[in-house]
Amino acid sequence: MRKLDRLISRAEEVLIGLLILSASFILFANVIARYVFNDGFSWAEELVRYQIVWMVLLGASVAARQGIHIGIDILRRFSPPLMAKWIELLVHAVSIAFCLFLVVYGIQLTEQTHRFGQVSSALQAPMWIVQLAIPVGALLMGIRFTQHFFRTLLGREQASAHLDQIG
Repeated sequence: MRKLDRLISRAEEVLIGLLILSASFILFANVIARYVFNDGFSWAEELVRYQIVWMVLLGASVAARQGIHIGIDILRRFSPPLMAKWIELLVHAVSIAFCLFLVVYGIQLTEQTHRFGQVSSALQAPMWIVQLAIPVGALLMGIRFTQHFFRTLLGREQASAHLDQIG
């Protein structure tokens, strides 16, 4: 299981890095084309916008893995240990439910867009590819919140966070 987790983590990070790199290159090339040659790429801003959508949703999964999503820290910090554990479990459960909601409705949106054959205005690219970021990102986030839920339930959350910081 740890190998699969590391593989997914690495894939997320590499994909986000490639998206950032290519978006930066595209924007830089577009600025040069626009201001030096007086003719920009009509598709550049649209492509970068869609890359940012994917970066945000994949980045949300990375944030969930690292435990840096918004939480109810003050309530948990000033609660007795047992109550803090239950609060944390509740927060993880609500996060999992929200991710499940996003996966289900993201799939429905993607299927509907695919069925209607909607394409983007400048790129003429299938919009379902852009919208696929919603269920994919939510699924990855849901996996991360589920991992945190079970680590907390089994009392391994602090040990796991410590190991993640070391390794």
